[in-house]
Amino acid sequence: MRKGKTPIVFIPGLFGSMSNIIIPGTGNWSFGLSAFIYEPFIMILESMGYKRNKDLFICFYDWRQRIVFSTQKYLLQTIAYAKKITGCDKLNLICHSMGGLLGRTYVQSDEYKNDVNQLIILCTPNAGSPANYSYWTGGSLPVHASSKINIVHFYMEQYIHYLSTLYNMNTVEAIHLYFPGLQDVIPCKDYGNYLFIRSGSSIAFLPYSGMNTKNPFLDTLNENRFMIQKRNIETTFIAGDGEETIQYLQVVPSHSKLKWTDGKVVGDILTKHGDGNAVLHSVFLLEGNKYVVHASHNEVLYKSIPILQKIL
Repeated sequence: MRKGKTPIVFIPGLFGSMSNIIIPGTGNWSFGLSAFIYEPFIMILESMGYKRNKDLFICFYDWRQRIVFSTQKYLLQTIAYAKKITGCDKLNLICHSMGGLLGRTYVQSDEYKNDVNQLIILCTPNAGSPANYSYWTGGSLPVHASSKINIVHFYMEQYIHYLSTLYNMNTVEAIHLYFPGLQDVIPCKDYGNYLFIRSGSSIAFLPYSGMNTKNPFLDTLNENRFMIQKRNIETTFIAGDGEETIQYLQVVPSHSKLKWTDGKVVGDILTKHGDGNAVLHSVFLLEGNKYVVHASHNEVLYKSIPILQKIL
């Protein structure tokens, strides 16, 4: 290992890990269908002098499960392994999207072993994302933010279809039973009210406090966010900007017992202040060094390289 370089643990986002555990027949842990997104990023880190499994480690995890579970089962093991291999007592965590919530869960927890030097978070929806309300409560996203293909939405739809076909049950029940991790990325209190009802020319927002669909995981994580500063972890947030992203969802009352608990999604309001999946204010919820790059959710990985070269 190069002297003076801190080892990296990289934590990919939702759909960024695949193995027989998630879908039988897919083999051992890998980036799976997301390899075309993550492999080039890993290769760029290698071109900066890092070597995979020497001072660059990838934390694959079962993104279907609750984030607290995945953090304990996968991230803690990867960090312990990285420390053992390198002999270092401090690491840098680079996290993309949902991966940032695993990183935060660890460094804010009682299990934290004072072994993270830098926490680098790319495109993580720290306050959640409205599109996930639609998938969690309705099993689909009836609105489409952009004419461009959204890889996350595309994989989400494919995986939800796979689940409901495999288990031959109601889609929403299948999601709640077999994909509980999705609830951890729906908007939380800090996102602000995001569902609205239109009547005539006026719109009225539904208060988060009165909703059935809450995110207790993120609400708790964000209440304790001061732990990151308290533990002197250098924190960097990199967000994508300039891509049409869902900011609010229009709903109408739902008459289904199973679906759309707080309203059926029929429309949206978009913002350009996002990466196509995460809006700026959700990524930048916490204190830290903040960078904006003009890029989509996955392009941010490559566009952030000059920043990473400077801070690593």
